[in-house]
Parts: sequence; structure tokens; C-alpha cells
Amino acid sequence: MSDLEDYLQPFAGYIELGMYAEAEHELENIPDEMKAHPMVLLARLELLVATEQWDEGVIFGQTLCGLVPEELEFWFKTAFCLHELKRTAEARETLLSAPAPIRKTALFHYNLACYETQSGNLSEGRRLLNKSFEIDKRFREEARNDPDLKPLRES
Repeated sequence: MSDLEDYLQPFAGYIELGMYAEAEHELENIPDEMKAHPMVLLARLELLVATEQWDEGVIFGQTLCGLVPEELEFWFKTAFCLHELKRTAEARETLLSAPAPIRKTALFHYNLACYETQSGNLSEGRRLLNKSFEIDKRFREEARNDPDLKPLRES
């Protein structure tokens, strides 16, 4: 395990347990020379998402997308924050403007399905949802309870 992983492992545990102050404390204890590493930046963004700091998540996420565009998780989390702020059209555009490799992931299609469904585009939402299932069948279970997909389940 690398030194960085040694620092991030307790953070991940605290996040999983919902102990956000402790998770933040772990991030603060990371040596300064490691704080700009993409994994640490992602951890900071994950903390903003976990604590529902949507506005801060958008600002930080957009900055990270510009600095490290190849880190696809930055795009997903930024779009999620936008969607939680009811800025779903911007969330959609965020994913569509991400680097091309993101389009190979099931999460890309799944999230777009949610955004299209919430925007009233049920046929496109269904198409994207099916595409996510083709890539990763595990998303079927997620879709059964996702409130964003309720209009699809009811139609």
C-alpha cells in the first residue's frame, strides 16, 4: 500500500460510517506535498457530496474537471451536485462535455437516463437506461429504487 493510500484509508472508513468531521480531520492530516494529488482532491469532493454541500461541490468539481479532465469521477460528482441543485440541464451538459472515455461507462448512461427522465424525456431515458444495463447489469438493481427513474417505472 502506498503512503497516500495509508492516509486515505481512514478517510474512506469515516465517510462510510457517516463520520464526516473525522473524515475531514483525516484529510487535514495528509502532508501538504500530497494534498494536490488527484486522489486527495477526489476525497475532498466526495466529502462535499457526502455532506450535501452541493454549491461548493459544483465549484470545486468544475475546477477539478478543468485541472484534471481525465479523472472521470470529477465529472460524475460535479454533475451529481448540479442535479441535486435542480440544475439538471447543466448536469447533463457536464457529462456530455467530459472526455470521450466516459461514454464507455455504464454510470455515464445511467446518470444521463436519470437526467433525461427527470427532464420529461422518457423515451431517451429508457434508451440510456437500457444502454447502462448492457454495459453493467448491476445497474438494474439500482434502477429499481432510484427516485429519479420513478416516471419510467410508472410508464
